Amino acid sequence: MRKITRLAAVAGLSAALAGGALTQGAFAQTGGGSTSPHAYTCSNSGDGINHVVSCVGKITDNDVLKNVTVNVKDINVLSDNQLKDLEVALVNVADNKVNLPVLIQKNELVTTTVNTYLSKFGIVINVLKVLAVI
Repeated sequence: MRKITRLAAVAGLSAALAGGALTQGAFAQTGGGSTSPHAYTCSNSGDGINHVVSCVGKITDNDVLKNVTVNVKDINVLSDNQLKDLEVALVNVADNKVNLPVLIQKNELVTTTVNTYLSKFGIVINVLKVLAVI
């Protein structure tokens, strides 16, 4: 009986440690706790034809961080998970396009937004409905 109790305790501890590792890995993957200087925060606002998804973050121009807002005028309200996916996609673009001309960085943010809507959410949006503003 003692052997079974010890085995159960070891198995429980292993599962708890593995669960913590998996949770931490998943957290890092979604961009939570990111140390990127280009963190983005996305949110829904308005409703119906006036609905907008706004993502506020930063790009780097000549080694200077600049605020940028990406607005998506679309009737689809995104879930929290979808907003997080969009944030991660925008951070990845901003981190990988550092110091390119601002126009190119803005274009990359818009393109990534349209592609994320299509590939991750199954939502087709017109590129003209997405605007990146500094």
